[in-house]
Amino acid sequence: MAETPIMCTLSQDAMAERLSDFAALFTETLTAYEREPLRLRLTFAGADAGRRARIRALFEAERRCCAFLTFTYEQDGADLTVDVAAPTDAGPTLDDLAGLAEHAVPAR
Repeated sequence: MAETPIMCTLSQDAMAERLSDFAALFTETLTAYEREPLRLRLTFAGADAGRRARIRALFEAERRCCAFLTFTYEQDGADLTVDVAAPTDAGPTLDDLAGLAEHAVPAR
């Protein structure tokens, strides 16, 4: 089985727009995050059906351009948690998302 290449297929402009979309989403609803070397766990509070659909759509768009990342979702009441996992050589890929999460949810 061939490994998925560790590369993003977005152009530089599209990547900047995607990061802007994540920043807006994180500022709006992200309440917690946990970073490990190969995983980023993001918790979005008060995720009604519309907001859950918006969150999933954005992460699905990210999955299409960064096929080496894995996304899993967990619903707990009104909270939605998204786990983003990277393969061994791609941990630094999570740095941009983690930076946005840190900005939206400062360390306590």
